[in-house]
Parts: sequence; C-alpha cells; structure tokens
Amino acid sequence: MNPKVFTKILLAFTFAAVFIVACDKEEERVWGEVTTFFTIQDADNLNAPATVRFINGSKNAEAYHWTFPGGRIVSGGEVTEDSTSTAIQPEGVYYPWPGEYSATLVTTADGKETTHTKEFTVLKPQPIIRNEPTGIVYDDIVTFWAEFFQYPHLMDQVTYAWDFGNGETSTEAMPQTSFNPPGNYTITLELFDGVDNLTASKTINVQAEIAKTLYITNALNQRLYKKMLYTGAIAPEEELPIDVGLHPLSVSVYQDRLVVSVAGDNIRFSATGTPPDGYIFTTNLAGGNRYTITAPSLLEHTYIDDPFVSTVDQNGFVYWLDRFQGVRRIHYSEINGEYPSPYVWNVPADMAELLGESTTYGWTDGTVRVVNNEIWYSKHGTGKGLYRFTLAGQFIAKFDNLYNYKIRTFEADTENQKIYFAINASGGGLDPGLYVCNFDGTNVQLIDDLAGFSMQGGEAERTYVTSIVVDAEGGYVYYPFRHQEDVNTAGELVGDGSQSGVKRYKIDGSETPAFFVTGIIPYGIGIDHVKR
Repeated sequence: MNPKVFTKILLAFTFAAVFIVACDKEEERVWGEVTTFFTIQDADNLNAPATVRFINGSKNAEAYHWTFPGGRIVSGGEVTEDSTSTAIQPEGVYYPWPGEYSATLVTTADGKETTHTKEFTVLKPQPIIRNEPTGIVYDDIVTFWAEFFQYPHLMDQVTYAWDFGNGETSTEAMPQTSFNPPGNYTITLELFDGVDNLTASKTINVQAEIAKTLYITNALNQRLYKKMLYTGAIAPEEELPIDVGLHPLSVSVYQDRLVVSVAGDNIRFSATGTPPDGYIFTTNLAGGNRYTITAPSLLEHTYIDDPFVSTVDQNGFVYWLDRFQGVRRIHYSEINGEYPSPYVWNVPADMAELLGESTTYGWTDGTVRVVNNEIWYSKHGTGKGLYRFTLAGQFIAKFDNLYNYKIRTFEADTENQKIYFAINASGGGLDPGLYVCNFDGTNVQLIDDLAGFSMQGGEAERTYVTSIVVDAEGGYVYYPFRHQEDVNTAGELVGDGSQSGVKRYKIDGSETPAFFVTGIIPYGIGIDHVKR
C-alpha cells in the first residue's frame, strides 16, 4: 500500500476514535430529568421512641443532603448526635419524643439543587395494662402495672386511677388485688403521664383453677384423652379428636404441640421383611394442624425400624428408639421428613468393647430421655442397664448400680434426684415391678409389683410399662397399667378396660399406689407441665 494512503487512513481512524470517545464523555455529562423524592416506612405507625426509615426514591442526582430537625442519625446501629446526613439513604433516624416532625432532602445535579420535604407524626403509644401471673386463679394475688411512654422529667407528676371490676380501686403504680368468683373482669386505668390524660382497659379471665394436663392413650378406641390435674377436685377424662392407632407408646408435649410415636401393629418380632407401619406425628393441643414428622420408608425399612418410645428435648428435637438399633433424632418441625439412621449405640461391637461384653447386638431397646442435656438410654429383654451419652451420641458412662437390671422404662425426677424405672423381666436380683432409686442408682426400692399386668409379648419381649410421668410439683408419679384380662399375651384386646387404667404413686411415700383412671387401656401417657 502507498505510504501516503496508509497515513491518511490511519489519521482518519484516529480522528474517528477521538470523536467517539469525546462523544461518550459528553454523553456521560448529560443527565436525565432529576427527581427528588423519598418515602417513610410505616409512616402511619410510628410510636415514640421511634427509629424511622427514610427510603430514597430520587433519580439522576449527584449528591444528597438530608436534614432531620429533632431527630438523630443512626449509624452502625448506634444513635449519633448528628441531625444531617449526606448518605444516599441514612440507616435510620431516632426520634425520642412524640410530636410533629419534618424531614428534608436536597439533591444536586449539574450544580442545581432540588428539594423535597415531608411532614410526619411520631405518636405517643397508648398505655398497655400488664399483670402477673398471666394465668389467674380465683383468690390469687395479682399484680398490675402499665407500660406507657414516660417523660423522665415529669415522672413525679404521673397519676394512676385503677378500677379492677371487683369492687376495688387503686391509685398505686403497681397495685395488687384478687378476684372471686371466677369469671371475666374488665380492668380499667385512667393515667396522667405528666402531659396528657390517657385510658386503657383489659379483660381478664379468672379460672376456678389452672392445672397441668395428663395425656392418656386408649387402645379401646385408639384415641387420645386428657385429664386436668387439679389440686382441689378430680376432673373427668376428656376425649380429644386425635386418632393415635393401637400402639402409641409415647406422648410428649413441646410448647403448644403434642408429639406421639406410634409403633404400628407389629410390636413383637415378626417375619423377616415385614413392612413398617409406624410413624411419629404432631398436632396442636386441641388436635388441629396435624402432620407426620417422619415414618420409615416401605422401600428402605422393615418393621424393626418402627418408632417405639420417644421424647422431645427443650429445643424441639425428637429422640426415639426402635427394637434394638439405637437412638434416632429429628426436629419436630419436619413434615414427612426423611427417616434418619440411628446414631447412638449404632455400632454394637463398639459398645460391647466399652462395656466389656462379648456382644450387645440385638439388645432390646427400652426408653430414651434427655436429662440434664444428656441422652439417657435403657436396655431390657436380651439387654440390660441404663446408660448416659452426649447429645452428639458419644458414650459417657453406664449406671453401675443399675447395670444388671432389665429396664423397660424409666423417668428421671431432677427436682428430687430420683429415678423411677420399670423392670419387665427378672435379672440382677430384681423381679418385675416399678422401682425408685437415687440419682446414682443406689437405694433401689420397690413401689408396685404390678401384679396382674399383661404379659403381652411374652417373657422375652414383654411390652409392659411404656411410659412413666413424674409431676414433682404435684407430688405424684403416674404410669399406665394394662391388665392381663384386658390385653392377652398375643396383644389382643380381650376386655373392656375395667381392670386397666392409669395408676399413681405419692412421691413422699405417704400413699400406696392406686388407680387414678380406670376404663381405659393405655400404652403411652404424657404430661404438659404448663398450667393452662
């Protein structure tokens, strides 16, 4: 190519490139229409003291300047002394007092300023009446107080005028009163906060008595019952609209939920490959919002995986056993969750080595409980003993004094430092029955020989007592009793339940064990320790 022509072409390309770059830079300086605008989050619901969020909706601005008269900027979660900001959007603005306020945003673009101002109100919250206790029984002493916006420099001017609806009034800040008879009462308060006269009211329900609740399964109709544990009267059993199947071996209460483990029909050893039919479910306390937490898979499991005895810890984790394979765990909030594998005592050879036994394979599972943030776990039938593990499944120790006993069921009374346990087969010098011992396993005492208890399952795998409930505050231990004339060795229901029910034992030993409920054939029982 001719050098002169090449030079001309090169100059042309260079000029074009410079022109394009210049145009691009010029276009960067051309702004669209500037809008200055912001909104206030929850503008109609700002109660003092309030941290207000201002949402910047401005467009095409180069710089921002906010002004908040009477407010203080929040930065990094801390309230500063600044009332102005140049941030695109402040984290928040704190207003300690109720009142009328304004906020202004000035934006700058191309040297020009535009302004947007909004007015808003920070309200004084209405007084709220509080009381303790919240569950009120007739003749209880009840303390009332008010939560309200306080002016620190005017607290000596605050006045109260209470009317409790029971014929009593008060001018105190935290008055006390009682109510009788039971029923609904309307509490009213006229309050002067140093600036304004305010009123508040609240209706309370005064109960004849609030109490813990005992939950009882009934094999006769496969339903769940509840019985209030009143101190002044014996309440009748109330049937709940909750189907629990034939063998619900455990009932637990977590917050306002019931958790029930159902072992299914095959609670004796059956033919290899028998499909599973057990599951763990939860409902609210009235029987609503029911869902299955987990269940063995028909494709991956057999009847030996069905859930037997279970418990729930303070964090909502459900722990349960099957026949002999160890402890499994899942959170109660899971819906149709995948059935987990055992993680405690899941390697029998390792446990045999730790215990100095030739084998622990097939040792029959008893009961699992969470005690003092540990897993306690018993064995019976072909096994024996009571053991402690961490929540992660690491072995801690065995109870030396209980090692040779076949412990079908147990419950720990942490308040009185006692362990209650049921032995379903003779061993270690103890015959079947309900026993109590100290927390270290010493001083074993017989409570009830449980004469006439059903031999369901036979000598080798006797179903026996599957739940023990301790109400240390109320002073009783409760346990299910199924008579041989109501449930035979094959597990068939052959009676009307008239000789079965729930028995109880006075913790201080002042009363002999006696029936508390009859006419029911129970497997699992549980207690709600919250008085309702």
